[in-house]
Amino acid sequence: MLLDGIFAAITTPFYTDETLYLRKLEANVEHYSRSPLAGLLVLGSTGETAHLNDTESAEALTAAANAAAPHKVLIAGVSRESVRATLELAEVAARSSYDAILVRMPSYYHGQLGKLNILNYFRSIADRSALPIVLYNIPQCVHFDLPVDVVAELAHHPNIIGIKDSSGDLERLRQT
Repeated sequence: MLLDGIFAAITTPFYTDETLYLRKLEANVEHYSRSPLAGLLVLGSTGETAHLNDTESAEALTAAANAAAPHKVLIAGVSRESVRATLELAEVAARSSYDAILVRMPSYYHGQLGKLNILNYFRSIADRSALPIVLYNIPQCVHFDLPVDVVAELAHHPNIIGIKDSSGDLERLRQT
């Protein structure tokens, strides 16, 4: 799969009582589907994914997919703190006909992450996911910057197709 074009990282609307406003999410996705965007990223950091439990995340992914035009490429943010939980949400995305998943590093134990642990985490997901993976480097949220040499090694995995790098480091982008 080749990701080409502009993808919007969409927001997740809420009611004032903090419950999901799924009808508004659907309306937004329908609107974006009529735009020249190549695709949508649902439940990235802009999608308030950190504020959703697993059930809400599944509901948001399903609602957005049902509202999207069939020609739009859909990427699902499925990151959780464990391989197992990430894969469970990846299965929801696969059943909802997403094209790829976005996966960031877990953040709780970021101080104990070494190269082998990082490689194992992403490879474990890539080996078992039905959908291809886009790595997500967002050090301002997970307090860890994916090392360039690790990204280069992971790029050889056939189920890892790209990276969304939100570090803001232009020199780093030149290296990857």
